[in-house]
Amino acid sequence: WLVRLLSDLSLPPTLPISLHSNSQAAIHIAKYPIFHEWTKHVDLDCHFVWQQYLTWLISLSFPPSSSQIADLFTKPLPGSSHRLPLDKLGVRSSPSNLRGDVGISQEHDPPKDSVTRKDKVKCKIGKKF
Repeated sequence: WLVRLLSDLSLPPTLPISLHSNSQAAIHIAKYPIFHEWTKHVDLDCHFVWQQYLTWLISLSFPPSSSQIADLFTKPLPGSSHRLPLDKLGVRSSPSNLRGDVGISQEHDPPKDSVTRKDKVKCKIGKKF
């Protein structure tokens, strides 16, 4: 349906449309539909994908781990590996332009309940303070 929609909008897609999956097992089942007991629940989906694959409407591929966007949400990544998925999602950093720093104002006296350095009492173990 997507190919027909794009064609109606005068935006014909280049075929085959590349589908990326992070599951090599899913790609293998879609390319070679050998059904076992553990795959019987996916046979309709698999037949549809297999037909699209056979007619060269789609191509199936496994992206390398370094370019899988889902890793951004599921794995801790070092800074260099973190930037690529963010770029693919279109996330841009906006550096803040804060001028100055947060300082402690000496204009007000501390509240009366607060503990100042003079009020701190050193305690020895076992003695009440």
